[in-house]
Amino acid sequence: MSPSTLPATGQSNGSLEYEDVTIQIDGIKSKNHSQAGLPSAVETTTPGHALGGDLAKLFSDNVVLKIWKTAIEHIERENPPQSFPETCPQTGPQAGQYQYRDAEFWTCGFFPGSLYCLLERSVRYPQAFLTEAGSGVRERERLRTELLAVCRTWSEPLHDMAGRKDTHDIGFIVEPALRRDYELTGSARSFASLVRAAESLASRYSETTKAIRSWDRFVNNGNSFVDKESEFLLIIDSMCNLDLLYYAGHHASSQRLIDIATNHAHTIRATHLRPEPSVPSSSDALYSTCHVANVCPLTGRVLQRLTAQGYAAASTWSRGQAWAILGFAQTYGWTGDATFLRTACGLADYFLLRLREAPACVEQRRDGGGVGRHVPLWDFDAPVDEARPLRDTSAGVIAANGMLLIAHAAAASGDFARFEKYYKAATTIVDETMALCYAKDSLELVGQESGVGVVARRASGCAESRFDCILKCATANFNENWTDRYADHGLVYADYYLLEFGNRLLQFGYA
Repeated sequence: MSPSTLPATGQSNGSLEYEDVTIQIDGIKSKNHSQAGLPSAVETTTPGHALGGDLAKLFSDNVVLKIWKTAIEHIERENPPQSFPETCPQTGPQAGQYQYRDAEFWTCGFFPGSLYCLLERSVRYPQAFLTEAGSGVRERERLRTELLAVCRTWSEPLHDMAGRKDTHDIGFIVEPALRRDYELTGSARSFASLVRAAESLASRYSETTKAIRSWDRFVNNGNSFVDKESEFLLIIDSMCNLDLLYYAGHHASSQRLIDIATNHAHTIRATHLRPEPSVPSSSDALYSTCHVANVCPLTGRVLQRLTAQGYAAASTWSRGQAWAILGFAQTYGWTGDATFLRTACGLADYFLLRLREAPACVEQRRDGGGVGRHVPLWDFDAPVDEARPLRDTSAGVIAANGMLLIAHAAAASGDFARFEKYYKAATTIVDETMALCYAKDSLELVGQESGVGVVARRASGCAESRFDCILKCATANFNENWTDRYADHGLVYADYYLLEFGNRLLQFGYA
């Protein structure tokens, strides 16, 4: 998500209003007619790009119906939700069925966020929402009408979590849903929860280390960090929680929140980034990343670098690299500090280098060509099973979002060579991800008389097995020091960042 102005307040009953607003996204200002303070598209001088191939699936009805089906079926059992979707196994007795986590787990905000991505799309970009002929007009309109209420049902538990000070993941928990609820409806309650969550995150900041403590403890079969007096754990994922601080800081006029976010970004740049040899294809210094750094609480000095979810301390865990790309790109969008943009570019270029250098087994033959090189391995340095290379689609789509922000920043500054480089990289990653890992079971809308007016069912004649996620081939955690290891599955935040990528293309006028 990227900077925007304060939206006009909507009706208290959640109805959406049209306003004339000035918006600012990554340095580009534009006057737009928008619903609830959001632009229909940012006007730039960037040449238009038609989406072809598998990218078109980003806006298919099936993407909408998968999220809708899971949302409705779960709240018919549990309302409001007390558990949230996380993984969807590809094999075993529960293959194709979402597995749920309790509401305290850090991933709980992504499914409500996915619903709000659909709401955002239906409000701002109706030309890209439920446009296929397969669904009846009446059923499509009923879904549109009921979508906000379902979003609110799923996001309700998130408000109580805004006061949590036991986690740095509060940005992941509240922002995907509640920021959109505020921007699309003007909800004062959602805005208050966002600000409260930002204050909760800021409470974990140390002026000594100039950083926000990521974890209070880290214990598995190979590690035991439990002493907060002598240990201060920082993880690369934390870069993507800074967006909450910047958003709340700017909208609530708190320079303190803004400064905390910027200080933390500078600290992570020093503690987690590893300089890599330069390559001719990049004009920026290249960086890989470690996952975890333990620093001294009294001095901020790095005591140890290690991993929790990657292959090894010195390896490059692909999702960690992706978090860094997106986080530093977002930070540049808020600060305008070119250091953060160069850092994001160096991280992205290293990610792309490792995609190019992956073994030949990552490519599969399709339609006379190869596909799969741009769907990243779960860790760029882990041993590869050539018969079944283990990938992480979430790493790819998260990185693609960051690269799209870099491309948009380049377009804003008139650097169209850089724009083309990162736009092409981002869309190629998502295109190949959709080609290789898109779950092909199909759904259709069915009206009903009681309860929610429209539900999604398996389409008649669909031969593919049920799969609740949009994407397959994610890897949540394959580190050997954990008893529970998860690989080759669907993953809720892979789907969320896929939806967000589609919305960003629409937002920036690239689709």
